[in-house]
Amino acid sequence: MSHVILLCTGRPMPLYGAQTRRVCTAGGVTVEEDCFSVQANEYYGQAVEELNFSMKPWRYQLDLEATAQDAALLRDYLEEHLRPGEQAQLWSVWVPRYPEDSLSWYRGGLDSLDREALALLENWNVCMTVER
Repeated sequence: MSHVILLCTGRPMPLYGAQTRRVCTAGGVTVEEDCFSVQANEYYGQAVEELNFSMKPWRYQLDLEATAQDAALLRDYLEEHLRPGEQAQLWSVWVPRYPEDSLSWYRGGLDSLDREALALLENWNVCMTVER
């Protein structure tokens, strides 16, 4: 099984390459890695189609962690590229999907995207609708 976080929108969005680095420490080891990015959903494209979830048609793969830094970068990206009143979906999915998998739904405004909200995307099969 593989896990992917997607940004799904009703119209095309620009790609966004990682412009900052995140530093994580786990078990006494410090790792530096690329921070938030928005990339084409090429690798998981077919597998995501087979999930049959009601995703908006334009799908992008996110590099996203539940950190305050990534939350701020995601909010800035959506603030810049979503029109007022427009919605985007953040999907956290595991592929392949098993029939017994449940789906959790969350909804909120752009201002509610923080570290705690992003932590919800660490769960199995989640859709978070965000409105600007």
